[in-house]
Amino acid sequence: MDGQARRNKIIDIVKKSDKPVSGTFLAEQLGVSRQVVVTDIALIRANGVNIISTNRGYIINSESGSCKRIIKSRHTDEQILDELFTIVDNGGCAENTIINHRYYNRLEAPLNVSSRREAKKFMEAIESGKSKTLSSATSGYHYHVISADDEATLDIIEEELKAKGYWLPLDDWIIQSK
Repeated sequence: MDGQARRNKIIDIVKKSDKPVSGTFLAEQLGVSRQVVVTDIALIRANGVNIISTNRGYIINSESGSCKRIIKSRHTDEQILDELFTIVDNGGCAENTIINHRYYNRLEAPLNVSSRREAKKFMEAIESGKSKTLSSATSGYHYHVISADDEATLDIIEEELKAKGYWLPLDDWIIQSK
């Protein structure tokens, strides 16, 4: 198999997968080294395919943010970075934070966190002491609009958040306001 055929096969495998595909798996499937896969990924990106690397493997980001879902979450301030990493590592973007305050009602702030770097930058601002999280006003309860390329990616993110104990069922008021 020549290089172009191999790169087309990589795209095909990653597109058809319902979860991130590791470089090791791709190398085994194609009978090449992991380094060849890394080089192929760079060439695929250079040709305009939005393939991204997460800590669990490669995914194709065809139309960024084409699907959105509201999730309810609760965790400590120490777990914020882990929540954001869970979202972005699985191909999502945390677009905002929403709280339902008893006095102020619904409050919303943009986040637009779609990478580990942006998540760390957000946490640095919070930890500097100059700002507090919105969720600190609601004992850690909050909502996010999460965007991703497809529903399957949103499902993966939701399952990962559930596994970590962050995800909660939505309240009626948020469902009605969608």
